[in-house]
Amino acid sequence: MNYNVISFKEAEEIMKSKDHSQFEKVNKCKRVIFHPRFLGNTRKGIEEALKSERNLVSEEFGGALIAYNNIRIQQAMGLIVDPYIHFDIVADFIVFNPTVGSTLTGVVHRVFKNHVSLLVYGIFNVSIRKSELNEDQLMEGNEVEFKVERIYVNNRILSMHGSLWSEEGSWEKKKTKRKSHIKFTDEPTAEEDLNLAVEGMEVDADIQRENGVTENASFNGLEETSEDVKMTADETSPRKSKKSEKKKKKKSKKENI
Repeated sequence: MNYNVISFKEAEEIMKSKDHSQFEKVNKCKRVIFHPRFLGNTRKGIEEALKSERNLVSEEFGGALIAYNNIRIQQAMGLIVDPYIHFDIVADFIVFNPTVGSTLTGVVHRVFKNHVSLLVYGIFNVSIRKSELNEDQLMEGNEVEFKVERIYVNNRILSMHGSLWSEEGSWEKKKTKRKSHIKFTDEPTAEEDLNLAVEGMEVDADIQRENGVTENASFNGLEETSEDVKMTADETSPRKSKKSEKKKKKKSKKENI
């Protein structure tokens, strides 16, 4: 996740100008918890607490919080709990809440061996199989319209897997111009899915490091996925199976003697 910031006004303009922004405006009550150092400046503490929630997925919103406005504090005195301060507020919130099957536009951010990484609103990472894009679409900075196929949330960071949107208005794959003997399957293989997950998390982790976000939680997920990939490769390795067959033959010979 890139820590790009969209203001409330900018988010409203996006909602007006784009038919499929996947932004949702809600007015609701929220409990905000902030550090006691803001005891003499309640509004500053509330704003700092809300800033730390931006671009992250929240269950109470059902999506990622993008922006907020018109904050109204609901009580004169807050509640102190070990030792943080709790205040209830009512505000206008804009939430990014994409759904599977929805349409979005992303900008080409990085090109990998098998997948292309897009950024939506300069924040959310999207992976599309490289074979679905034409050569002229692989340039960094190009806009690509896509359909959301899958949505992932890792440590409250939202990312997506998409497929290409064709000009005819139907979802279908566009093959790149390559040698005729290369075949592209319509559905990703299990190995492609694993590569997609790893590469997507690598992009998120790299961007987090660039922006000074804590790495430990993200890298736990990445390491676990890498181990799964290695384990799968070992289990399906032909060399390993041949060695095990030889050991079995030697063992059977010794038993016969």
